[in-house]
Amino acid sequence: MSDSFDIFNLGVEDVETHQPERTSVNEIYKPTADDGKDGTYKALIRFVPNPENPRKSLIQKYVHWLVNSNGDGKLVDSPQTIGEHCPIADVFWKLRKSDSAVDRKSSEKLKRRQQYYSLIKIVKDPQNPELEGTYKVFKFGYKIKEKIDSELKPDFGEPTQVFDLFEGKNFELVITRQGDFNNYDKSKFSASRSAVVIGDSPAERSKESMATIKEELEAAPSLAGYDYKAWDEDTRSFVNNVLRMYLNPGDDIAAVTATPASKTTAKAAPTPVDTAVAGSASTATAVKETTAKANTDDDLDSFLNDLNL
Repeated sequence: MSDSFDIFNLGVEDVETHQPERTSVNEIYKPTADDGKDGTYKALIRFVPNPENPRKSLIQKYVHWLVNSNGDGKLVDSPQTIGEHCPIADVFWKLRKSDSAVDRKSSEKLKRRQQYYSLIKIVKDPQNPELEGTYKVFKFGYKIKEKIDSELKPDFGEPTQVFDLFEGKNFELVITRQGDFNNYDKSKFSASRSAVVIGDSPAERSKESMATIKEELEAAPSLAGYDYKAWDEDTRSFVNNVLRMYLNPGDDIAAVTATPASKTTAKAAPTPVDTAVAGSASTATAVKETTAKANTDDDLDSFLNDLNL
């Protein structure tokens, strides 16, 4: 992957899609089948590059939805997102491998899930026409991620960088209901490539057109708040309290969640929850420093200055 690229000239390898919150509901685009006509939601959207760091135009992370004894729920990012040890996963597998059917069923409440976030422009949305032309953060699952991967690395034909502003493809979002869940099987990328629409016309590789794109993207929601978050003290306490609900009264949480190398000294060592948080925090700091440099290198103004128009 080349270091000399910009949002107006994306190659197939220029967006990291293997890895992997701002909490404003208004900036999240997550329609459901129930919001559509006759149980089907249809819209035309366009994936666009992240202006803060184009290589992170697709954010991926693992999450756990945890509920404590008071019924309070919290979405917790898994340290496994950044390759760190996750004590939630330890307890999950302890329950999943148990001889008890009750334990195996309980493990579902600790199951890890994948979440993806990208910046999109809404081209057409008959259900919500007021959103057309706006930029939103699109939250989606693995089914749509597979469709992105299929464009980047197709079994046949030429690959398409779907985040490319001029040679990408629109995405035909079709959401139906399958049981209690939304289904995206009918969603697909358009057959032909096209430029992102600016106003009523496709964008062109001109200074004026690219200046407009730059202005629009700089005003779009930021993806930074949706990336992995290391556990703070409150989150660590919440996780500990939830995990104790699934352990036997005599179980030592440190012993249960210890990594194999540390099991012999588990009682004398800090709990893996503490260790995971400390490790995640240090890793997160390194990630932030790297991202800060990348953001400087990938600044939009630098992109525009490097263009040979």
